[in-house]
Amino acid sequence: MRVRVPLPDLLPGLRALEADASHYLCRVLRLRDGDAFVAFDPDAHVEANACIMQTSETSAVVSIGEIRAAHVVAGAPLSLVYALAKGNKVDAVVRDATELGATNVILARTDRSVIKADEERTRNKLARLRRIAEQAARQCGRADPPGVDGVFDWDGALAHAATIAEARYCLDVRANTELGPALVHDVAHMRSITVAIGPEGGLTDREVDEARKHGFVIASLGRFVLRTETVAAAVLGAIRVLSYQTSQRFLRIIG
Repeated sequence: MRVRVPLPDLLPGLRALEADASHYLCRVLRLRDGDAFVAFDPDAHVEANACIMQTSETSAVVSIGEIRAAHVVAGAPLSLVYALAKGNKVDAVVRDATELGATNVILARTDRSVIKADEERTRNKLARLRRIAEQAARQCGRADPPGVDGVFDWDGALAHAATIAEARYCLDVRANTELGPALVHDVAHMRSITVAIGPEGGLTDREVDEARKHGFVIASLGRFVLRTETVAAAVLGAIRVLSYQTSQRFLRIIG
């Protein structure tokens, strides 16, 4: 796969690269004058063929070709509400969510969340997570990294998610409703989907009730108790597989 680099405000013509992009192309990948790559705008969801024209110790000048609609973007809106977790688990979830087609990751505080971040730390954390999403998009070929929003309280996260999804599910190991059959129906009808995942200690009864009030169906993946990051990858992966099957079936119909 060709080298891909996110460049905001993408326009055709000559451009001096920002330090991060220049370092990645010229120091990490060791590209030189005349080498080609693909530039994509993570906000506008467009891309273009590009070529390195001149390199120096501190920067690089590149030529951006004709702008076109990005070839690989997510399909129907797919959001993940994820409770803050300790260590680098949120980093891994954002990376996985990007690779599996999520369009939004909404971070939430819950009663049993271990992490309690102040405002400045929250801003820094969100900035880092958005960079992780861009890097993951670069690596997997997407031109539309997911938005990373938050950190909301649980009720605020659910309210935010409810505005961008038709089908809404809150996962709880105690639930009697199975998630699988519902997902098959929603993906087949190309509905926008949100899945909410609680912290390692699970959601409280109050938080489950809040989810119901916001129109979330309380559902379970089965009897196994999974880590929160495993749940995120399992659900998003299932939706990814179902979406691909649906798209291939549609192509066969119109073909």
